Amino acid sequence: MFSPWSVPEKKLRKWMWIGLAVVAALQFYYVQEMIVAFVVLGVLFALIAGAGLLVFLVDRASARTLNCVETSALAFLRGGRQVGSFVGSLAAKRAAERGAQVSLLNKTQLPRPRLGTAR
Repeated sequence: MFSPWSVPEKKLRKWMWIGLAVVAALQFYYVQEMIVAFVVLGVLFALIAGAGLLVFLVDRASARTLNCVETSALAFLRGGRQVGSFVGSLAAKRAAERGAQVSLLNKTQLPRPRLGTAR
């Protein structure tokens, strides 16, 4: 069975000296400054990486959304074109029934062509 009291004295002295060296090193201002710089840079890197991840996720979500919107807009425009074509054909049929020539763009009567009559 292993217990703290069963550690050989030689190993205990070794770890004690290592611990004292670490405590002594931490007392130096330069080491403290380097540890603080490491922590600050780590936090800064984490913030920049988080912002980059956020931009990446927004880009992916917007690409998917734009793809869906594009598909539905194309279907809507196709349907609108069919409706416009249908309405235009109805207007042309009605104009033909009335015997008048009507422009499909502005719905005004066009002048009748004069065929071989002199005035």
